[in-house]
Amino acid sequence: MPRLENLSGWLQQEFGQHAVAIALVSAAEVHYQLHGLADVASLQPANRGTLFEIGSVTKPLTALAVLDEVAAGRWRLDVQLAEQFKLPLLATQRYTLADLLSHRSGLPRLPENLPLHDLTNPYAGYGRAELIAALGNSAETQQFAYSNFGYGLLGWLLSESLARPYAKLMQQKVFHRLNMRTARVPAPAADLLPGLATGYAINAEPVLHWQFDSLAGAGAVVASIEDMAAMLQTIFAKAQTDAVLAAWLTPLPLTDLPAMTPGWMLNEQEWRWHAGQTAGFSSLVVFSPEQQKGLVILSNIARPVTEVGMVLFEQWLLSPDKQGATL
Repeated sequence: MPRLENLSGWLQQEFGQHAVAIALVSAAEVHYQLHGLADVASLQPANRGTLFEIGSVTKPLTALAVLDEVAAGRWRLDVQLAEQFKLPLLATQRYTLADLLSHRSGLPRLPENLPLHDLTNPYAGYGRAELIAALGNSAETQQFAYSNFGYGLLGWLLSESLARPYAKLMQQKVFHRLNMRTARVPAPAADLLPGLATGYAINAEPVLHWQFDSLAGAGAVVASIEDMAAMLQTIFAKAQTDAVLAAWLTPLPLTDLPAMTPGWMLNEQEWRWHAGQTAGFSSLVVFSPEQQKGLVILSNIARPVTEVGMVLFEQWLLSPDKQGATL
């Protein structure tokens, strides 16, 4: 495993020419480590503004938008969807928003009608009609079962209930609040976005960018390392006074493991964290609100970064802030 003071050699060995952006974040400052190329063919280096697909790190951001509706008194976490949303298609849905936020709705990991014959861009053609058809009868609330379907449904409910595109709602409720200035949700059929890195499969072959329609709430956000660092610094600065941010970090009253806040996983040390992966990108965010330190890793190759990220974060927690300056 690498050490904070000697990351460059390890990054070259493990990731080669592919891009990795790391941020060590404290309340006072951010230390960045940038490595590799945002696009190998054009030899374009990654920078702090390079956009990455953050995959399932989208989920806690979707959760924050849900909590904004709860704080406004329009939604409740503990009321079944069938009672709360007067939509005929939800008449059989007996789980609550809290169940969806904590992956305890009983909904499967993926909708049964999601076409998986081509995994290069599996969510692109999955729209409103497909999501409605997949709901069918209610799932039985159960113990933890990680569900992309559940978080896709949360994003769809936001858009359907407020009659605004999920992308615009995220801009208003989440990105602006967290000072994520370049983060965005690409349109379902968007062409290549300026500043978005090329993604590479684990075998280093370039792959298509994932596009999302009705399941955007599960994984559609793209963001830069500066966006993600700004998110953490906003949390550290405002969670004590912003009731919505405080709720976002507060553990839910769950009876089984894993422990969770609305959207964030919790480990034994009560670090908040979430990882993400798409066909060509991987990501990790982990932070301690108590110690006001966090770490972000974004990469444009589908090589998991969670294990190494947790090791580096533990080193960062045990280090004086000034050590990060040696990156």
